[in-house]
Amino acid sequence: MHSAIIDANIHRVCEGLRVIEEYFRFVVNNEVLTNRLATLRHQISHHRLPVSDRARMEARDTELDVRANEMIQSRKNSYDLLKANMKRSQEALRVLEEYTGDDHFRVFRYELYDLEKECFLHIQKPWGLRWVYLISHDVDILRRWLELGADIIQLRCKDTPKYEILQKAHEAKKLAEEFHKPLIVNDHLDIAQIIDADGIHTGQDDISVAGIRKLWSPDKIYWRTTHSLEQWIIARDQGASYVSVWPIWSTPTKPDREAIGFEYLSHAWELGIPFVAIGWVNHENISQIIPHSPSMVAIVRDYESIPLFQKYFEPSSVVRTFGSGKV
Repeated sequence: MHSAIIDANIHRVCEGLRVIEEYFRFVVNNEVLTNRLATLRHQISHHRLPVSDRARMEARDTELDVRANEMIQSRKNSYDLLKANMKRSQEALRVLEEYTGDDHFRVFRYELYDLEKECFLHIQKPWGLRWVYLISHDVDILRRWLELGADIIQLRCKDTPKYEILQKAHEAKKLAEEFHKPLIVNDHLDIAQIIDADGIHTGQDDISVAGIRKLWSPDKIYWRTTHSLEQWIIARDQGASYVSVWPIWSTPTKPDREAIGFEYLSHAWELGIPFVAIGWVNHENISQIIPHSPSMVAIVRDYESIPLFQKYFEPSSVVRTFGSGKV
């Protein structure tokens, strides 16, 4: 009896890991996570078991297995697909641990817990993706943008009492959860922490990215405004998740800030982390930005044109919005 249980669960854990591994290999194109998943799968599949391969084969009988003909469950999206196979693999390792008494399976299981965290944090960040990024102080406008197809939203409130910003942040958090989209809070780390936002946006006048990271969780998104390649390099080296190239054109948001044009933008892709083009971007000039391959474009006013923007940002096969990518 134990031979059949061990045989079924060795297959279950390795099959589940292979599904996840293939996603990170062919969709996410992440070599590090792909190799870690493959290594763990090989260690498990080649681990010495308390029953022989022959005993396992002899115990295998799909005709008598009451669950052999169960239909595979439909997965709503990539996130659900990965989550289901992670849980399947973890549960199989627990079964192997219990029925073999081999502590190696406990070690494998906890290693997979760590891998699960890294895998899901990776796909939930705007890393290597192409998104339409919306910024506003008005939660009603953020809702409208999400309904139109925005991928990520930022709550930015200037010259607003802090208690009002906190109230809006709670509303924006509920909104982001409703649409399964990331929420970034501008400037106020304490508010971002209180509502458990997905990330924080800071400017050149704020404390360093490295300093902010010490005050918050490493799995959060850290966006830094930059106006030059030099500032970009500093932000990248301090641990920024992505940076803005700003302002491409002069913007009423910062009337005293001179436009930086396209020189910086033309080199931004060389520096190795995602970047968002921002600064009076609209449906009339976005075609001038797209050739520079930004990871994201930020819209502050021209939100009614989101459908026009999205023709430049085709849906990625990667989980783009916390699990909205169709499988």
